[in-house]
Amino acid sequence: MSVQSFREGWMQMFEQRRSPNMFLQRFFTLKPGGASNSKMVALDIQRFGEAVAVVVARGSGVNFNDLDIFTTKEFEPPQYGEGVSFDVNDLLERMVGVDPFSAAARPYAAQLMAYMVKGYSVINDKIVRGVELQAAQILQTGKLSLTDKDDAVRFDLDFKPKATHFPTVGTNWSNGASDKINDLGSLAEVIRKDGKVEPDVIILGRSALRNLLKDTSVKEFLDNRRYEVGTIAPQISARSGATRYGRITVDTYEFELWTYPDTYDHPNTGAPTKYIADDKVVMLSNQTRLDRVSARVPHPIGPDPRIASIMPGRLTSTAAGGNFDVTPNLYCTPNGKQVIGELESRTLLLPVQIDGFGCLDTEI
Repeated sequence: MSVQSFREGWMQMFEQRRSPNMFLQRFFTLKPGGASNSKMVALDIQRFGEAVAVVVARGSGVNFNDLDIFTTKEFEPPQYGEGVSFDVNDLLERMVGVDPFSAAARPYAAQLMAYMVKGYSVINDKIVRGVELQAAQILQTGKLSLTDKDDAVRFDLDFKPKATHFPTVGTNWSNGASDKINDLGSLAEVIRKDGKVEPDVIILGRSALRNLLKDTSVKEFLDNRRYEVGTIAPQISARSGATRYGRITVDTYEFELWTYPDTYDHPNTGAPTKYIADDKVVMLSNQTRLDRVSARVPHPIGPDPRIASIMPGRLTSTAAGGNFDVTPNLYCTPNGKQVIGELESRTLLLPVQIDGFGCLDTEI
């Protein structure tokens, strides 16, 4: 390669990177007061059934109701912490995508700033994926089992869902004899009865979706000329990474059909792993109460004043992405030879309305 080709800006780069989509965690919202400076987060729960008024004898008075019964639950959120370090001696080396002549003229401070901005972005994406994994586990199991880098379970939380909300079908959906419409209707009835909400969202794993769409009885159900019970018209949502396949009416419930193929690299094996298992069908309502809460990470001192000026401005807000608290930190070693950037978050997704969703396992 000639010197002239460098000077004319021939040097280019390719960065393969996919930002997390957050489709599942979008169902979990941060409510006012959802972030606090405490070790634990507390939740008061009060439930009412669908009681009906009964008649009373004339002159006997009224039936009194107790509105003061509630339970309080406390949770300690899991902690995420990711960091990136930069040795100032690396400033003598050419950075990716920068040709040798531009690199030689580029100020050291500018190179360090570019490196730290990219580093914060990469580790922030990791924390977002960690929270997305929380959403996936909760919606498919009603539990959380989060591991550390050595695959040891470090955070285990059972929200005690009813087993009827996480059933396995009597006949595999891969079997043409299965009654998929009845399976969906049965789970919807359970959610309506226990959760007091009308389920209207279905998220299908890959094989569950394929088995549903190729089922002859389902095709006949959808292709009824006398009335419209559903339409299949896939629409990819670039913002969420999910695909809306259409809608279907089952009994008295009208559902939006979604599939979510997004994956994450398993932290121990590195293998691409789907958030929604192929054979699972998640069912919930847009009205189901699902919360995102944060216990802030204590950091009263702030970044090292020697390098505070290179803290990426978009990360100075405690509401990174507008959804959850993330605490940045930036400091250097006493000799100023190494710069370390950190992001920490104590975010927990809470299925407040635990009876307001469910998941169907379509393969025995």
